[in-house]
Amino acid sequence: MHRIHSKKELPNWVLRIVLAWGLLSCPGLQSVRAQEQTIRVAIGYIPHIQFAPLYLGIEKGFYREEGLRLEIEYGFGMDIFSLLAAGKIDLGLSDSDQLIIAASKGVDLRAIFQYYQKYPVTILAKADRIKTPEDFKGKTIGTPELYGTSWIGLQLFLERFQLKEKVKIERIGYTQISTLLADRVDGAVCFSNNEPIQLKESGIRIVQWDVKDFSSMVGASFITSTSILSKKQGVLGAFVRATEKAIRYTIQHQEEAYQVSYPYIGKPDPVKGKFLQTVLKETCTLFETTGPFGSIDPTVYKDSISTLKRLGLIDREVPVEKIIQRLH
Repeated sequence: MHRIHSKKELPNWVLRIVLAWGLLSCPGLQSVRAQEQTIRVAIGYIPHIQFAPLYLGIEKGFYREEGLRLEIEYGFGMDIFSLLAAGKIDLGLSDSDQLIIAASKGVDLRAIFQYYQKYPVTILAKADRIKTPEDFKGKTIGTPELYGTSWIGLQLFLERFQLKEKVKIERIGYTQISTLLADRVDGAVCFSNNEPIQLKESGIRIVQWDVKDFSSMVGASFITSTSILSKKQGVLGAFVRATEKAIRYTIQHQEEAYQVSYPYIGKPDPVKGKFLQTVLKETCTLFETTGPFGSIDPTVYKDSISTLKRLGLIDREVPVEKIIQRLH
C-alpha cells in the first residue's frame, strides 16, 4: 500500500499485535471465541489512524458478528506479496498499482476489497516559490523513491502538465517536509492525507495538485492469493462484509472512531491529536464510492492497467480478471 503518513526510517522489525476481545475467563465468551475463525492480515506500516475502520470494526464487534478474529501484523517495508504467495498471511493491505505490476510479471494475487477508492498521491510546493505547474520547469521535485506509488503519481503529474524532461527529479527518501522547508527542492511528492495537513497546521502556505483530480488510477486494496481464495472464500467474504460496515460507521462517527483507535495507536497529545483527527477526516474522503464501501470497479482497474502500460511500467495489459475477485 502506498504509505500515507509521516514516514521515517524504522528499524527492521515487525510489530505484531493480536487483536482479541473479551475476558477469556468468561465461559460464554470462550464459547464465542471457539467459533471464531482467525484471519491473518498484514499491513506494511505501523499502527496508524488511517486504519481506524479495522480498529473500530474490532471494538464494535463487526468482525466478531461475522465469526472472525483479526490477527494484524505490522512491519515497515514488509513484502506483503511474498507473504501471501507463501501462505503466511490471508490478506495484505497494499497498493493496487503494485499489484498490477506484479501481475504483469506472473504473480497470481487478487484484490478483493478496495480500501482507498481514490489515489492519494499529491505534489505540493510552498506557495511563495511555486504557483502553477508551469513554474516547475527547470526546478527540482523530490520524491521518496524512484519506484512505487509515489513515483507513479509523479509520472502522472508530469504527463498531465506536460513537464516530462522539463524538471529535475531527486530521490529524497521520506524527508519531504524537512527537505521542502529547507528549500532543497522546489516541490515534493507526498500523500494527501498526511504532509499537506502537517504543513497547513504549521502555518505554511502551500499549493498542491492531487493526482485523483486528473487520474482514475486505482488506490490501495486488501489483496489475497488464489490459493487462499479457493480455501477461504467464505471467510474472506465475511471480512468484506464486516469491513464495509466498519468503514461506513467510521465515516459517520469519526470522533468515536478516533477515540476507539487509542489502544492501537496510543493516546496522542492534544497537538498531535488534532492532526490525527484531520488525517482521519481526509482519509475518509478516500473511502468514498457510489457503491458499497470496498467495491472493486473493473473499469477503474482496466484504465489503471492501460495507464501503467502507457507509462512503460508494464510491458503488457493483464486481463482484469487476473487481478480482482469481487466478493460483494
